[in-house]
Amino acid sequence: MMQAISIGRRLLGTQDMVVPLHGDLHHDNVIATPAGPRVFDAKGYIGDPAFELANALRHPKGMPEWVRRPERIESGLALYATAMRVNERRLAKWAAAKCALSIFWRADGTVTNDAEEDLLNLLLQAADQ
Repeated sequence: MMQAISIGRRLLGTQDMVVPLHGDLHHDNVIATPAGPRVFDAKGYIGDPAFELANALRHPKGMPEWVRRPERIESGLALYATAMRVNERRLAKWAAAKCALSIFWRADGTVTNDAEEDLLNLLLQAADQ
């Protein structure tokens, strides 16, 4: 957690470009409509474009084994970084920071055991490559 917090602080302090963001863009917040895909549940943040799809690496929910596969993490990073025109490692760092933030929110004060501890470690490893 401390490593992810440190990464998050560094990322916040080194944002070269700040743009409007959905803030929670992932598979569960996109629906198909007759007019095409639509996103919802926007948080309305402004910030680093590399943050935009950080949470998508933790989704889709209900597939914990799949989202933890190292090859899936790497392919997701490559796909999302290309789509957003951002640095892949910076996206991985944001993903680790966002995962840690979610763990903290769920802990409601004291972080003990969390179902995403292993995913956080995988994202931190991806960020270090």
